[in-house]
Amino acid sequence: MAQQRFRNDLKNNDPDFDLDEYIDEQAQGTGRSLDEQEEEYQHPQPTTKRNLIAILLFLVIPLIWFLNSNPFSVFNTSGGGTGVSQTVAPAPPTVPAIPLPPSTEQISINESQLAYLQRANELGFNNIFSTTALQALYNSEVPLEYLTELQNAGYINTFSYSAIIGLYSGGVPIAYLDQLSTSGYLNDFSYSAIIGLYNGGVTISYLQEMDNAGYLNNFSYSAIIGLFNGGVATDYLDQMNEAGYLDDFSYSALIGLSSSGVSIEYLNQLNQAGLLDDFSYSAIIGLSSSGVPVEYIQQLNQAGFMNKYSYSGIIALSSSNVPVSFLQELDTRGLLVDMSYSDVIRLYSNN
Repeated sequence: MAQQRFRNDLKNNDPDFDLDEYIDEQAQGTGRSLDEQEEEYQHPQPTTKRNLIAILLFLVIPLIWFLNSNPFSVFNTSGGGTGVSQTVAPAPPTVPAIPLPPSTEQISINESQLAYLQRANELGFNNIFSTTALQALYNSEVPLEYLTELQNAGYINTFSYSAIIGLYSGGVPIAYLDQLSTSGYLNDFSYSAIIGLYNGGVTISYLQEMDNAGYLNNFSYSAIIGLFNGGVATDYLDQMNEAGYLDDFSYSALIGLSSSGVSIEYLNQLNQAGLLDDFSYSAIIGLSSSGVPVEYIQQLNQAGFMNKYSYSGIIALSSSNVPVSFLQELDTRGLLVDMSYSDVIRLYSNN
């Protein structure tokens, strides 16, 4: 009723309407004041479930925003701007490379090599050598005619392609191989030895002499080349062997002794005096060529002067006819210790 009156009064705009009175009437009608009604209102109490939901929403919503946006873009500036965020345009997609058409440039072909390989196949050399071997033969300029000669002579399977390259480059003719084969020495030497023997001028007859004397297997092919070119006859080797010196000297020593004319007798005298091992072969050559008697060397040794002088000093003393007794006199006076062999010779010449 009072509400109806309140609406009517408002509608009629009654100037005597008292709003405070109206509010008091309403409060009395309900028997409760506004404060009492507010106290009776029960606010919903928070629960654990609600708290968890709130926390999850608090964490998930910022995370979703962070993942789906660029939070740092607000700090991007350009051209010294004031920090207003800018949206960076995404990079354009990579355009795949367009394949180029095949080159129309002609490939360089070695016609000479192809012709060499083709001809080698026609001659049947591809059944003997690999393509790699044939290419090596071509690059080493071994003509197919040389291979044909080796094949006709029966040597094509005796040597490897690298050996054939060496033989051809070393200038070894098929005729020299024939001589070695006929004499039975072809299989006794390597291809490098054959090249050395041929270029060293070693004759088949010298090989036969060495073989007949039993020395062919005692020396390497380089030693045989040296002995042949050094003019060492098999007779000299026989004398050295009979005297027991053949194994005491190298082939270079034998060449030097033979070329210098050192006799077996001189070696025997040094050996009998126990002095052969005290000198190198070059010293023996020097002593023998200078005509130093073994007796003089023996006197120096007995007087204790052998270790004082080199073989060149002994040669000088002997050639100057300085007697061993003069050396002993100087030694007795204490003068020899500070004197060279030149001083001794000079002092002896002045007396």
